[in-house]
Amino acid sequence: MDFLQKNIDSGLYSAYQYAFLKDGRLSCGCGGTFSFDSTEKISDTTLFDLASLTKAIVTVPLFYSLFASEKLSPDEKIFSFFKDFKSDITILELLSHISGFPAWLPFYELVSAEKSSEERKKEVETIIFQHETADKTKCYSDLNYILLGFILEKIFSRPVDAAFKNFKEINKLNFNLTYSPKEKTPKTAFSKTRDTFPEREVEDENCWFLGGKTGHAGLFGSAADVVLYFDSLLKTPWCMPTAEKLGFAGFDRPEGDDSNYGKSAKSRYIGHLGFTGTAFLVDPETKTIAALLTNSTHPDPDKSERKERIKRVRQNFFDSVFC
Repeated sequence: MDFLQKNIDSGLYSAYQYAFLKDGRLSCGCGGTFSFDSTEKISDTTLFDLASLTKAIVTVPLFYSLFASEKLSPDEKIFSFFKDFKSDITILELLSHISGFPAWLPFYELVSAEKSSEERKKEVETIIFQHETADKTKCYSDLNYILLGFILEKIFSRPVDAAFKNFKEINKLNFNLTYSPKEKTPKTAFSKTRDTFPEREVEDENCWFLGGKTGHAGLFGSAADVVLYFDSLLKTPWCMPTAEKLGFAGFDRPEGDDSNYGKSAKSRYIGHLGFTGTAFLVDPETKTIAALLTNSTHPDPDKSERKERIKRVRQNFFDSVFC
C-alpha cells in the first residue's frame, strides 16, 4: 500500500485509513496526520467524516429493514409523509435517484439561520418540492436522501441518529461525537459558513445546517467500523434477499473498466463513494469487504485534479484487495 503514503507526499490528503475483510481475516492500516499543519499521527481507530457513505450505511439499510418487515412498501408514494405536497414520487425512486429532483441546492444560503431546527426542515421540504420535475432521468441527488432522512424521522418519531443506533449497535459509527470529548477527526475543507476547518463536525454544509444528522451525510467512523458493519449486515437474514429484490437500490455498481471501484471490478460488487475522499466496496458472493477513508478535501476540494487523483487511489486500493 505504498501508493497511499505517496499521495500524502503529493498533497492529495493528510491522512488515510483502510480496512478489508477477506477470507474471514480483517486487515487494517493507516498513515498521515490530522491535517497538513499537524504532526500528530492518526491511528486505525481514528474517526473520519464518512460523507455520502452515510446514505448506504444508514439510510438504505433502514429502509430495507422496513421493506423486509412489510412496515413500508418501496412503491409507497411520499405524499403520505408530506401532506402539503401532492407528489407521485415513490420511496424506491428516491432511493434509486430517479425522482426528478436536482443534484444539490445550498439550503444553508436559501433558508434563514434564525429559524429553529424544525422550521429549517419545513422550509427545506418546501424548496425541494418546488424543484420537482417530470424528468425521471437518473440524477444522483442529495435532495433524495435529505427527504428520505425526514421520512425516517417521521416513521420512527426520533432523529436519524437515534433510529440508526436502535437499528444496529456496532463500533463507533455515529453522527454525534460528543460522547467522546477527546475524539479527534482529520480536518476536511475550510468552511466559509463557519469560518473554520470542521473538526468533529461534518464538512457538508447542508447537513451541518440541518443539525449534523441527516439521511445524506453526517456519519463518522473508522474504516474497520465500516467493514465490520457490512459484514454484520450481510449476515442478517433479510438483508441480501431484500437488496437483490430491489436491485441493490441506493448502492453503486461498478461500470466499465475505469470506475472508482477498480479497473477489474465485477458488476456484482456494490459500494458507495463519499465526497471527502471515502469509499467502500463489497463482493456479496465472496463476502470480501473493503473501505478506504481519506480527507482529500483538505484544505480545499478544488485542488488540482483531485477527482482524478482520488479515483486512481481508489482503483489501486480496490484492485489490490479484490484481485
